[in-house]
Amino acid sequence: MSIKWLKLGAAEDFTDGLRVVEVARRGLVIARLKGRLFAFDALCPHAGGPMGRAEIEGAIVSCPLHAWRFDLEQGGAELHGYRGLTLKDVKIETGAIYVATQDAG
Repeated sequence: MSIKWLKLGAAEDFTDGLRVVEVARRGLVIARLKGRLFAFDALCPHAGGPMGRAEIEGAIVSCPLHAWRFDLEQGGAELHGYRGLTLKDVKIETGAIYVATQDAG
């Protein structure tokens, strides 16, 4: 499999906080926190909570259903050792935001 970069839109449209976008029929949260970009699945790995409505504390996001806390600066690790978020690579290039996807071809 190879990495393919998918353009999500203009970087200026992704302000501080969380924004849910659809990628390959799945929700993906793009987070701009503390000046950094992160991308992760829109559903909590615990019980499918809506991570686009997560509470934010620095670079830590908390699921609104059961308060699982994920440190995005530590690769999405859950603070109590539970299953973490899987982060996707994201970048800004020529004024646009891109997320890495896998291409089977």
